[in-house]
Amino acid sequence: MNGHLQPLLTAVGGSLTGERLRLVRRAYEVADRWHSGQFRLDGSPYITHPVAVAVILADLDLDHEMFCAALLHDVLDDTACTEEELAAEFGESITNLVRGMWTLDDAGRRPPDWPVTTDERVLTLKLADRLHNQRTSGGLSWEKRRVKAQESLDVLVPLAGRLGLPEVEEELRRLAMANLSGAGGARAFFGAITAGAIMLPAAARARWLEEWLGELLALPVGRARYRFTFRLLAGMPRMALTLRGQAALAGGGRAAVRDRRTAVAERAAAVGRAATRCLRWVVRSDLRTWALLAPLLGWLVLDAAAERITDAVVIVITVPPVLAAAVHAIRARIGGGDGVSNRDRGRAGRR
Repeated sequence: MNGHLQPLLTAVGGSLTGERLRLVRRAYEVADRWHSGQFRLDGSPYITHPVAVAVILADLDLDHEMFCAALLHDVLDDTACTEEELAAEFGESITNLVRGMWTLDDAGRRPPDWPVTTDERVLTLKLADRLHNQRTSGGLSWEKRRVKAQESLDVLVPLAGRLGLPEVEEELRRLAMANLSGAGGARAFFGAITAGAIMLPAAARARWLEEWLGELLALPVGRARYRFTFRLLAGMPRMALTLRGQAALAGGGRAAVRDRRTAVAERAAAVGRAATRCLRWVVRSDLRTWALLAPLLGWLVLDAAAERITDAVVIVITVPPVLAAAVHAIRARIGGGDGVSNRDRGRAGRR
């Protein structure tokens, strides 16, 4: 009977014993009975969702009352179970947590200032619930995915940061942006931007990605998004150097600032020279160039095809010519293509 409960028992290890373990098992049995015959959009038994929410809370090292509340958090909303029945079996503390979740689950019930007035334990339960729902939102309609993802970014991600849950904050942000980009038909473009943003300092990356996603979704589908993505990727190295330089210069005296500025400039120049040499070596050969670009292109096509095959076809048709034009432009700028740079040609002419 406790087959679906095993992931939670594994997550808590031996930390639950005696009466607390009995109460958690009982909460599972009650939730399993009330959710019997209910299924998620992916076809799995509904009880797997509250168990997954409880596992998230176990990973956060919370207590047995929170596990019980997680297992029972949807019975008031989705079944005929009453608050009186819960209170009679589990007491007021657990029932209040479930009641708080029931209040937050409906926009018409929750107060406007709920992120700051709700008990922090209920808010943590809400975050765990939303995190699992964002992990498994593939079966929702595009519009519901967009609404939930936008609310996650606007309200729940900052809430996780305020409650001191950085792992939840980061994963919820990443999932919400991925779901939002998919709902807006911009997944392939945003995937490329996200890959390029790895060059940026980690502390600034999330803020810029959120801003760029908003700009990307505001653009019409088609050429405007290609241009926006290409310009961002082309300027990413310079932006990364600028942001890292600003971080290095922050918080020092004048002498220290001058020293850091000089060091940053020298490092940026060295990195630029090395990058130029590496880039020149790559673009001199079509084989080397496309060996480097093909995996990225393949990943974009496969990622787009997972959502809509038409997006993948558009990428296959349009992206390779854009990349080829970019390679030719780089060759013309820095020299390459036949193994002889413009500087070497100049020297040959003077001889």
